[in-house]
Amino acid sequence: MRKNYPVYIVVLLALLVGAFSASFAFAKGQSQANLSPSAKSATSHVVAMHTVNMQKVPAASSKSLSQKSTLLPFLTGVSPTVYAQRKAAATHNKNAPVGTNPSASSFTPTTTAKFQGMADSASICPYFGGCQPPDQALAASPNWVFQGVNTSFAVYNTTGGLQSGWPKNAQNFFGVPNPGSCDSHGPFLSDPRAFYDPKDGRFWAAELQVEGAFGLNSCPEKTLYWIAVSQTNNPNGTWNVYAFNMAINVSGSCATCAADYTQFGFDQKAIYFTGNMFNKAGNAYDYAETFAALKSTMEAGSAVTAFGFFKFQANGVLLDTVQPVENETSTTPGVGLLINSFNINGDGTHNCSSSACSGLVVWAIANPGKSTTTATGAFAASRSYISPPQADQPGSPASIETLDTRISGTPVFQKGLISFALETGLNNGTHVVPAIFWGQVKPTISGGSITAATVTQSNYLFFTGDEAASFGAVMATKSGNLLIVFDTMSSTLNPSIMYATRLTTDPAGTFEAPKFLKKGLASTADSRWGDYEATSYDGTLTNNTWFAAQYSAANHDWSTFIGKVHF
Repeated sequence: MRKNYPVYIVVLLALLVGAFSASFAFAKGQSQANLSPSAKSATSHVVAMHTVNMQKVPAASSKSLSQKSTLLPFLTGVSPTVYAQRKAAATHNKNAPVGTNPSASSFTPTTTAKFQGMADSASICPYFGGCQPPDQALAASPNWVFQGVNTSFAVYNTTGGLQSGWPKNAQNFFGVPNPGSCDSHGPFLSDPRAFYDPKDGRFWAAELQVEGAFGLNSCPEKTLYWIAVSQTNNPNGTWNVYAFNMAINVSGSCATCAADYTQFGFDQKAIYFTGNMFNKAGNAYDYAETFAALKSTMEAGSAVTAFGFFKFQANGVLLDTVQPVENETSTTPGVGLLINSFNINGDGTHNCSSSACSGLVVWAIANPGKSTTTATGAFAASRSYISPPQADQPGSPASIETLDTRISGTPVFQKGLISFALETGLNNGTHVVPAIFWGQVKPTISGGSITAATVTQSNYLFFTGDEAASFGAVMATKSGNLLIVFDTMSSTLNPSIMYATRLTTDPAGTFEAPKFLKKGLASTADSRWGDYEATSYDGTLTNNTWFAAQYSAANHDWSTFIGKVHF
C-alpha cells in the first residue's frame, strides 16, 4: 500500500500567455525598443582531434598534491561578498513569489533500477585531491549507463555493475595533454555534461578546460571545450575526441575571456555547446556564446568547424546560461533550440535578486553547423522567479548552496514542447525557501525562424516549513510524460535526492507526489552543492527515464545515486 508523503506540490493555474518576436507582451516598465532578442555570429575552430580507445585508458587513481586542495571556481558575475549579501537577504525577501499548498492527487511510480554512483575522492577529482560540487552528467542506453561527475567518468551496466577499468579521470578519457611545468597537477578540467542519442545510438560527453585564468595557474591562457562521441553504441570502446577553442577574436568579442558552466544539447543534425564567458580574473561576466557542429561529421571522426553566436541579449541585457536543448523527438522542428531565463544581468527591469524577474527567451538556430547559420529569438512571458536563499540542513541553517535563477539542468524537447526547470526563492506561507520553477514552452517555427514562444503550463515545486527543493532537472518520455529529479534538505532532513513524475493526463501545472531516490545519511561538510543534476532517456523502444543527483553520505561529503523509472 502506498503511503501519503507529508510534502506538497503547488497546483496553480497553468500559464497560457503568448509572446511574440515582433509584437511582444510587455512587463511593466519594459520598452519595445529593448525587447528584441539578438546575437552576433562567431566561429569555434577545432584545435585538437584524435581517438581514444577506452580499453587502453587506465582506471582513475589519486594524485599526491604539492599544495592544499581548493574549491572549484564559483563564478556568479558578482564578488563573493555581494553574492553572500544577496543570499542572506533572500531569506526574508518580500518580493519572492508566493505559493499555496494543495496536496498532489496521485503518486510517482517506484524505480525499476537504482544504484550507487561515483562519490567524492582523490581518484574522482585528482586535480584537487577531492572536489566539490560534483556537477552531474548522465547518458543511458538500453544496455549502458554512462555517468560523469566533475573530473571523472564511469560506465555501469543497467543493474549498476561498474565496468572493468572505470572510472577514468577526464584527462585520460579525453586524452588531454599536460600543460607543462606551469601546473604540476595537470590540466584544469571541470563541468561535465553527457547525453545518449537514441537515433544514432551514440554516447556524447563534454568538459571544459581552462588554463591561465580565474586564478587557477600561471599557464598560458587557454579555454577549450573537449567533446567526444563514441564510435559505436558501446561506451567501453573507442571515442572520437575534439577540442574546440572557446576564445573567439572578432569585432565585439573578448579574446581573453574564458568559458564557465558547460552546456550541451543535440538534435537530429547537430550538437550544440554553450559557455558563460568571464574576464580573465573571473570577477566580471561578459557574454554567452554557443556553437553547433554537425553530428555526422564528428561521428565519422572527420574534421569539423563549429559555427555559432555570441553576445546573446534581450530586453537590453546580456544573457547568460543559454541552454541548448536535448531533442528527443524522431523528427526535428528544422532548427536547433536553446532556452534561457534571466539571471546575472536581470530582465531589463528587475535584477532577479532583490526584485523578481519573469520571462524566458527561446532561440532557433537555422542551418546548424554551417557557415550560413542564423539565430532568431522569441520572448515568452512567464510567472516570476527570484534568487533563492541558501538551504538549511540539520545543525547548520542556510549552509547549502542553491545557486541562482539560471536553468541548470539540460532542457528537453518532446511533443513540440521544451521542458525546463530553474531555481527560485518562494514564500510558502511561513518561510522563504529554495523552490523549483518548472514549465513547458511551445516554440512556433516558420521558415527557419522562431516567430513565437508560449508557456503552455508552469508551476512551482516546493515544500512546507524550511524544506528546500533545488537543482531540478527534467526529462520527457515519447508520450510527453515528465520526470523531475531534485535535491532536498531541511533542518531535520540531511541533503537527499527526490524525484517526481507527471502524466499528460494529470491536471495542468502539477507533478505527482515525489519519492525519495536516496535519503542523506549525514549533514554535509561541503560548502558547495550542485551545480546541476542530470537526466537521460534511453529511446522509444525501451522508454526508460534515468536520473542522477547527489546526497550527503555518512562521511559528510557528497556522493551520487542513479535511478530509472518506466512510466
